[in-house]
Amino acid sequence: MKEVVRELERVFGGRLLASPAEAGGPSPGPPPASVLPSTIEEVRLVSEIAGRHGVPLVARGAGTIAEEAPPGSVVVRFDLMRRIRVPEAPAEMWVEAEAGAPWLALEEALGRRGRGLAVYPTSAPRATVGGWLATGGLGVGSFEYGRMHENVLKARVVLPGGELREVDGGELGPSGGAVGRSGIVVEARLRARRADADVPFAIGLPGVGGLLAGIEALLEAGVPLWHAAFLNPAMARARGVAGEGYLLFGAYPEGRSAEVAGGLGRVVRRGKGRLLPLARARRLWGERFFPVMPGHEIPGSARWFVSVGKLSEVLASVERLPELLSVGVAMQGTIGNSGEVLLLSFDAREAGRVP
Repeated sequence: MKEVVRELERVFGGRLLASPAEAGGPSPGPPPASVLPSTIEEVRLVSEIAGRHGVPLVARGAGTIAEEAPPGSVVVRFDLMRRIRVPEAPAEMWVEAEAGAPWLALEEALGRRGRGLAVYPTSAPRATVGGWLATGGLGVGSFEYGRMHENVLKARVVLPGGELREVDGGELGPSGGAVGRSGIVVEARLRARRADADVPFAIGLPGVGGLLAGIEALLEAGVPLWHAAFLNPAMARARGVAGEGYLLFGAYPEGRSAEVAGGLGRVVRRGKGRLLPLARARRLWGERFFPVMPGHEIPGSARWFVSVGKLSEVLASVERLPELLSVGVAMQGTIGNSGEVLLLSFDAREAGRVP
């Protein structure tokens, strides 16, 4: 490790940062060191040096998911690799970005041309491209476009030892894949879409049974939404929109309004709920990133996938936790086009605005 640090210091100077030992007790080995490359070639050089000495590399994201660097490792930070490229031709629906680019910056760059990302994480204000591609999962837009890796047109990955390889989303896989686990994503080309006229919606549904009936109706009818998600009552209270039970919300392109209206009507009838006014739907949509907000500490969370068929059991078990009912477990779910749901849960006291 000392030799690795000496070599990296000769190349990176002040961009090599000695890291204190991870919190939580004495470290069993030398503390990790952090390096800030500014180009793909520099990432390759870090990987070559670390590989030659048998030192593990850890790619550090923005911290939206808890991650620890093992003792005696080198942490690669991408703070200096945030370049974004958007094509000028309107027909070209993609954007290229380096690993350190924040997802919200991509969405803003595309938005200036009337486009948007096909899928992006609900932690977009803080998450980076490389970090979320390594994690995978569902995000905003997954009801139409599926998992994140399905929307990676190509990616450049630095493998151990410094080899640079170009792969597609299938090779990255749903959670980084074999390439993603062993290498570091340094750049990606991602699918984009027309996004200049999205319409939000929100439906209040009574209880777990109403929510499940509504989601099942949504999937059975093939309602052409772009995004669909839900909040449990505790998360609704944390956002200051209590009083409707569970909230099913999302967005769709304005050109699909007639078709979507019939589908949402079916959801309301099956779930015995009610369609909320557009003003409330716009408010929910505007806070779709909550509780991950810029400038605020990210609350601790649990994250897991569940099928719609198992969702009732999971949500009911949360509601039966007597010691937490005074404040509640704040939960939000992102619904994929395959009927899979990504659940995030927070202590409602940490999530925010509990009365």
